[in-house]
This record gives sequence, C-alpha cells and structure tokens, in this order.
Amino acid sequence: MIAVIADDFTGAAEIGGIGLNHGLRVLIETKVKAVSGIDLLIIATDTRSLSPMQAVPVIRKITELLNKIQPSLIYKKVDSVLRGNVGQELHTQMEVSGIKKALIVAGNPHFGRTIQNGIFMISSVPLAETDFANDPDFPVRSSSVLEILQNSGCQVFSKSVEEDLPEEGIVVADVKDQNDMLKWISRTDDTTALAGGAEFFDMLLSSKFSGNPFSENSIFFPGEKTLFIFGSRYPKRPEFVDSLCSAGILFQNMPEEIYLPRDFARIHFDDWVSGVVKNLRENRKVAVMAGYSGRSERILAKRIRETMALLVQQVMKEVDLTDLFIEGGATTSEILRVLRIKKMYPCRVIDRGITQMKVRKYPALCITTKPGSYSWPSSLPLEKRNDLIEIV
Repeated sequence: MIAVIADDFTGAAEIGGIGLNHGLRVLIETKVKAVSGIDLLIIATDTRSLSPMQAVPVIRKITELLNKIQPSLIYKKVDSVLRGNVGQELHTQMEVSGIKKALIVAGNPHFGRTIQNGIFMISSVPLAETDFANDPDFPVRSSSVLEILQNSGCQVFSKSVEEDLPEEGIVVADVKDQNDMLKWISRTDDTTALAGGAEFFDMLLSSKFSGNPFSENSIFFPGEKTLFIFGSRYPKRPEFVDSLCSAGILFQNMPEEIYLPRDFARIHFDDWVSGVVKNLRENRKVAVMAGYSGRSERILAKRIRETMALLVQQVMKEVDLTDLFIEGGATTSEILRVLRIKKMYPCRVIDRGITQMKVRKYPALCITTKPGSYSWPSSLPLEKRNDLIEIV
C-alpha cells in the first residue's frame, strides 16, 4: 500500500484521481486507520490553514501511525506553488521516520508552473507577481523557493537535476518539464523522503509502481439536484460560466446583506437558503459564489467559506442532493467538517485535479472537488446521469 499525506482536501482528491487512473483502489481519510483492500491511502490533514505550531504535532502523529502500518511509500503532497507549512511539515515527517534527506518536486509543468534556478514561475512570470500574491489565506511574498521555505527546521537547498545532492536536508528541485521530473525520479532511493505536487506523483506511480490503468471512460453527467459551490477567489473562465448559464444553471450568489457586514441578520441567510432549496426542488441546478469586490482579507475569506458550509448544511436538510461540486481546498474542508464527512472514495476523474467521490454517509450523493487555482473545463456535460461505481 502507498500512503500520501496531503495538506488540503482538494489536493488529496487530486491524488486520489491519479491513483484511480492508475488502477489503484483509493481511500481518502482524515485519520490513519489500518485498512484492507486499499492500494492508496490518502490522509487529508487540512494543515495548510493552520499555523506551523498547530500543524507540526498533527503531522507528527499521522506519520507515527502510518509508520506502524508500514506502507511501501509515504509521499508528502504539497501545494504546487509551495503555500502552507511545507518545510515544517516535511521536516517533521523526516524526523519521525528517521530520514535525513528529502526531495521536493513541486510545480506543475502542465499548467506552466515551473522552477528555474530556484525561482518559481507561472507561465514565465515570477510567482510573487501573479494572482497568488493576492491570495487572502496564503499570500505569496517571494518567488524564491529558499525564501518561501525558510524556517523549515533544517537546511534547504535549491538544486538543478545535474547538481550533486547533499547528504542531509531538504532539496527543492528545479523542474521545467516532465523530462526533468523523470530525471529526478531516477535519482531517488529508499533513503530519501519524497514530496511534491500531483504531476510528480503521477510520474512516480508510472515509473516505480505497476498497476492496471483505470478503463472507465463513461461520460459524466450530474444529477437533477446539483449544487455548485465556488469558494475560490480565482476568476472563472468566461466560457465556463457561459456554459453553465447555457445549460440552465441558476446562479444564486451570496447576497450583499450577508457578504458585506461582519454580523448579518439571520433572515437574510434564511431567505438565501430558501431560494436555493426552492430551485433545487424544482430540479434546477444551482451555482453559488460570493462577490469579493476586490477585497481579499483573510477574515472575510474565512467567514465566506463558513457561511457557504452552513448553506450546504441547511440545503441538505431539505433536499436530497445528487451532486455537490466544490471549488477550493479550504471551502471543501469546511463543508466536509460541517457535514461530518471523514471518509471518501474517489470514483471518477472528470479532468486534471477534478475528482468525483462517493460517501457512505450519503449514498445518493456525489461530491466533486477542484483546487481553487485550477481552471474548470470549458464546458461540462449537464444533461443526464450515468450509473456510478459502487462503493465496495
């Protein structure tokens, strides 16, 4: 069995989709438990939103428990642009496992996210000059991987694939394309802790682990009662929004009476919920966003996702949803926390990073998640629903 520690839920779901594509039996958990019949166990820690002081003991405990299970590999899934407590969490995992050296292959060349000479680039633009600088939760202040990972608890190195590697410490890999990733894989061994993004994990599975590729190619169609929650502040591609509107998706965005004040009147929230419920009961698919109006305060972002989660909770008391789409890792984690969902089974990959999952607690419901900084496909088929893979 392979184990993955993922610091947010959409990252965990993305890794789950990759495992599914490689023919693996996948389970996403929030706690470490011994399981049978599973090839890929992913622990979604939600530690990206914590302080280093809060995150470190969580990772320590999870690593201790995973070591007792003795997986063939423990992979640390990190944000593709190194947001969160990447260095502190990885160093903690190394300490618990008795490993002196770690390799981080971050980035995602497919989406233009590369590291060159220790500088993180997005489509040839330094990371700190992109929209990631305005992230309300994790604003990026530097494009240098060494500056991003300072205070990791051990020495951090930036290296190209041709350079000699140190015996100890964390190495952040330069990576401009998939060929570089393959070269880095050839330089790994059992004495090195491996960490990075989804693209590196995909290539790692292809090169080091055998499996039968997933052959499910059926087209995905959401059910009649579908709710979209767009929790990320990243802009939506106009063609995607147009495709939703053309398919009859009704947008019922968070009212200004809720979004603007710190303390909103309950009646505004109840009216919002009632409107969403009414349209879902009439088999209209509904999408919800919040109008950020250029504001990016962390407290505001937190309040918005908490309110979104309460909306979902109230709607699900009134409507048996068939599909719930959630954008953004922090929003996903908050919704799952409110719904008390701790275990999920990936069952279909819709697109890169967009994974559909089943939950035993709500057997009729499919939950589909997407990282906030990824783009939705230009369109989604929204006409009917195919049968889904059963949870075994």
